[in-house]
Amino acid sequence: MDHQMAPVTHVMEMSQMTFYWGKKVTILFYFWRVQSWGWFAVSLLIVILLAMLHEFLSFVKSRFVLGLKPTEEDGGFRSSHHKGAVQGSFSRRALESLMFGVIVGIRYLLMLASMSFNGGVFIAIVLGLTLGHFLFRSSDIAGSDCA
Repeated sequence: MDHQMAPVTHVMEMSQMTFYWGKKVTILFYFWRVQSWGWFAVSLLIVILLAMLHEFLSFVKSRFVLGLKPTEEDGGFRSSHHKGAVQGSFSRRALESLMFGVIVGIRYLLMLASMSFNGGVFIAIVLGLTLGHFLFRSSDIAGSDCA
């Protein structure tokens, strides 16, 4: 009886582990494989919009879920909650938790997209976060500086 193993027919693709420039990139999923300049530009726009969505959702969470209200004296935002007290109904806390989960999910997707090590994708992420911060959070003095 012959017990030889069949040859392996699939080859694992090695991932890029240093930054590179070019149009050929796989972003997040195998089906999001880009090989032309046109689709590369569209993909960078999608990444920018995803990063801006992260900042927008953080803005919405800080304003509507956490109850930040504008103050008259400095034009900034201050929390309407008292520290130490459990605030809000179950549905409000559930909404806050859901938004937290979505924001963290987007944050991890952006981190994984940057791990494509494509310089254009990295710049698109930083540009999207910067534009989103400028549009939605730059006047938020109570907001965090961390992405």
